[in-house]
Amino acid sequence: MGVSGQISKTGEWEKLTLFGDINEDADVYFPTLLAALGKNVIVNFREVSSINSCGVRAWITFLREFEVSRSIVFEECTPDIISQINMIPNFRGKSTMNSVYASYTCQNCGHAQNHLFTKGQNMPASVGEGAGEVPCKKCGKPSEMDELEEEFFAWL
Repeated sequence: MGVSGQISKTGEWEKLTLFGDINEDADVYFPTLLAALGKNVIVNFREVSSINSCGVRAWITFLREFEVSRSIVFEECTPDIISQINMIPNFRGKSTMNSVYASYTCQNCGHAQNHLFTKGQNMPASVGEGAGEVPCKKCGKPSEMDELEEEFFAWL
């Protein structure tokens, strides 16, 4: 199954929530969004389950045309999306990053969790700033980020 989306209105902004896999089917889906979305768009990646190389190509092609006359904000970017942003500079385009999920694992109990970093709240302002301590949701002990912070936040 390929990517799909849901468009909702939030004030002067429209929110596009993407669902599923961004794969070879995205070449068909993404162009349909060009006429459906307005000037201010928030793209939410929380429900994207995976992205492959064909999906990356389709996304970049879409984003080049999409962002020509629009303001775009990315929110709830999953670790997979952040990996693409860090590897492929064109993946992000001119968008603003509002929030991202980072993967953490507790060294005490082994619990894995995603932690949301939001701009202006708990997101580091620069690469070397540090993300701070993230407690395990299961046992409360400190968790460790699954990636090196400097690499994960390279897009900053």
